[in-house]
Amino acid sequence: PDKVSINFTGDGSILMNIQELMTCVEQKLPVINIILNNNYLGMVRQWQTMFYENRLSETDLSAQPDFVKLVEAFGGIGYRVTTKKEFDEALNDAMEKKVVAMIEVIVDRNEEVLPMVPNGHALNEMMLLGDNNE
Repeated sequence: PDKVSINFTGDGSILMNIQELMTCVEQKLPVINIILNNNYLGMVRQWQTMFYENRLSETDLSAQPDFVKLVEAFGGIGYRVTTKKEFDEALNDAMEKKVVAMIEVIVDRNEEVLPMVPNGHALNEMMLLGDNNE
């Protein structure tokens, strides 16, 4: 009863599993979903940029729901943050309330998703900040 689960995800990822919010609310599971929202399928966009000469296809998620209203519609609480201070306040509030919550963190559309393992490479060959081994 004293624990809270925290899930880090992207905006594209949460859209594929958004129905699970209903299960969490129904079962009274205190899950905090932290969405890193760049309005893109960020990792796919990054692959297309780095390995496919910036040929972007089907990665733009500009037309998406209001995540704060969406979690509230499921019966949880929502926060939208743009600064570390706002994030800290939202996280502390959500942890205190111990209910289903969603913290939408607005990030730059072109923020890199790192570390990243290029296709055909092993985990020990992952790309870190500034690497481009291809």
